[in-house]
Amino acid sequence: MSNDQQMIHQLKLNHGLLFDGYKIQPSKQAIFMKDGELNIKLYNGQPIIYNNINDSISSENFFMGKDNLNNTIDVCINFPIAEIIYRGDLLESFSKCTDDENLYKLYGHFFARNILIGSKLFIKNLNLATQAQIDVLKFYLFCAYNSAKHSIEIPVNNFFTLNLLPKIVTLDGEELNTHKKLVKWMNNLYQEGEKSIFIISYDNFIPISQLKNNIVSSVDDFFNENKYEISNFKENISLEEWVRDAVNNNLVSWIRDFHLFQGLILDKDYEMEISKKIPITFTKIPKINPSDSSYLKIMKPSTKVENFLISNNIYSSYNLNSLPFIKDNGIKINNGKNDENSTHVLINCEQYEILLNKDNIKPTQKLEYAIEEAINSMKPLKALQDIFDEYGQLFPQRIILGRSIKNILPTSIAPETIEIKPESLMPRLDKLNISYFLTPKGRIIENNDLPNWIQYPNNLEIIEFDKIEPFYKILKEEQQMKIDDLLKDNYRILMTGITDLRDLDNNEVEYHKRINIEPLLEDEDYEVYGSIVSKNNSRLEGIYVNFGSYDINGFFAMIKKLEETSINIKECRILWMIVEKPSKLLVFSPNNREFQVECIKESIILQSDKSNYYIKPSFSLSQGYTIFVHAYCPSTNYEPDNIIKLVKWSHNSIKFKVTKPFYNESNNNFSTDNEEDIILDLRICVICSDYKNLKFDNKNEGGFSLDLTGYVLTKDNFNESLSTEINEVV
Repeated sequence: MSNDQQMIHQLKLNHGLLFDGYKIQPSKQAIFMKDGELNIKLYNGQPIIYNNINDSISSENFFMGKDNLNNTIDVCINFPIAEIIYRGDLLESFSKCTDDENLYKLYGHFFARNILIGSKLFIKNLNLATQAQIDVLKFYLFCAYNSAKHSIEIPVNNFFTLNLLPKIVTLDGEELNTHKKLVKWMNNLYQEGEKSIFIISYDNFIPISQLKNNIVSSVDDFFNENKYEISNFKENISLEEWVRDAVNNNLVSWIRDFHLFQGLILDKDYEMEISKKIPITFTKIPKINPSDSSYLKIMKPSTKVENFLISNNIYSSYNLNSLPFIKDNGIKINNGKNDENSTHVLINCEQYEILLNKDNIKPTQKLEYAIEEAINSMKPLKALQDIFDEYGQLFPQRIILGRSIKNILPTSIAPETIEIKPESLMPRLDKLNISYFLTPKGRIIENNDLPNWIQYPNNLEIIEFDKIEPFYKILKEEQQMKIDDLLKDNYRILMTGITDLRDLDNNEVEYHKRINIEPLLEDEDYEVYGSIVSKNNSRLEGIYVNFGSYDINGFFAMIKKLEETSINIKECRILWMIVEKPSKLLVFSPNNREFQVECIKESIILQSDKSNYYIKPSFSLSQGYTIFVHAYCPSTNYEPDNIIKLVKWSHNSIKFKVTKPFYNESNNNFSTDNEEDIILDLRICVICSDYKNLKFDNKNEGGFSLDLTGYVLTKDNFNESLSTEINEVV
């Protein structure tokens, strides 16, 4: 069977049409022979839009049941691809039929000489949509049609999923709720038409009775395609006419052209630009409010930051130094007094206010993944900074589109905002001694051209950013909380490790072990706490370790053994942890971030007749906390070998015992005969957590218990009356 015969058979082109006043269907019997002449002409016109459909029974003409459509169709779009004219010889069975009643039952009432084939789409609940939703829908339909029919690619970023828009439904009831489905439907129609074509329109009708009697005349004035298509609609227009300005003036094109809802980047040259990276997808269409507000705005910046913000279309006041990932970007935000005696004079003509609710967006999967990787890295703040330098440090939630011109006067004028009125504008400008303004691109607008410039708007541009928040606030709450935790200016456990001592000599009693770390730190000011443990990870009492000589690559461990100990140093290991603020060193391992840390720096004067010393922290202690102590002697720049042990604790006090190792009493660097008092700096770290184990960063050995390196606050070493004891000593 030829392709023509297949089409004749499939579409029943040689059949008559039955019409009952509401719908049309092919007749039971054919009228013409199926080997007739088939004339196919490609359709060169636009798709046709039937607007404001309100016929409750017209849905039966769409080859779909009423239950599928729920009578909510507002628009029907015909997509014709070809016009068909069929001519053939009448069948003998038709010519010899003499029973008029059976004639119409078998062969129908009319025959259509002209047929349009293609397909249809239906739009449901369009009347319930906002204008922004309608414009986005029109834009996507227009782009998909032109891509499939004319291979015209219009750059489109799929910011909005189709399920945010009025529903698009096919002839067979399928909902096109994704961009992929819509594009595939268009491509199937225009590039693989035979697989998905339907009859969408009949024309040039001939009554069956005239065909039988060889009397052929048109009945278009009696029965036209509208009766078949849709019996009650407000208008039918072309797709291009229906779309109109929605191609250029719609949210999608504005997002594409102006990079709306993308981050604002402050670079190291103290300039602001809009990021090229797309950070979000929408769960709801942003609200768009048309505006025809025109006003003269006079602003006198009092600080350099205000001057910077005004120059970048940000008119609300913001403390940039309080916003994260700006102050840490090497940018010197000078919030001092503005030395320039200048006043900004603007004329703004607003056309659209675009509002974005953070609840109506979500970060892209790509951004979420990048943020999660950065958070879990060893240098999370640095990794996050790199992301925000690319995606933006700030995020505006209110954007004004319109046109703006500016002049900067070298004089001081009181700030004010004045609604533009033709009769008062020129006198006001004369009073300000302004004869011209500049557009953002540097074009001069003379005062006598202002009325035309104001009255006849042309190109849109962003004229104001408002409701600005830190960029990371658009992330999911869980990631926001993690970043907030990283940004806290608190002491934390930045890195931990275990280092073997196999290279040391058992014949020595004093060692200096270099410990290098990766990655490198950003500063040399930090503290290290730790202890010596056996190969079985048990705490050793006959050996002492202190830490010093810090640099960005690592530190030294000063190890001293008691002379009488039989410990094999080669079988020992050092457990260590680095404590400082993450913002200072930038390194912050993800392994132990659940531990909250408090640090105390306290100086004590060593006395020969005194071994117990008391510390009163500024925070409350609790059972389960763990205390670590590191000592340093500032007068000699020497790491002392005093052994410091926890004796007792209360909720607001700590009692330590400070002793000298037995082997060193005869050679004491801190001899009590010395007339000068020996001051010892105690660096105390308190882990405020019920967690019992720390994880290693430099080994895949799991971790170690806190009581191997510190003193755990327990019921046994708790003394509720310790504060009273301190007062008695004092």
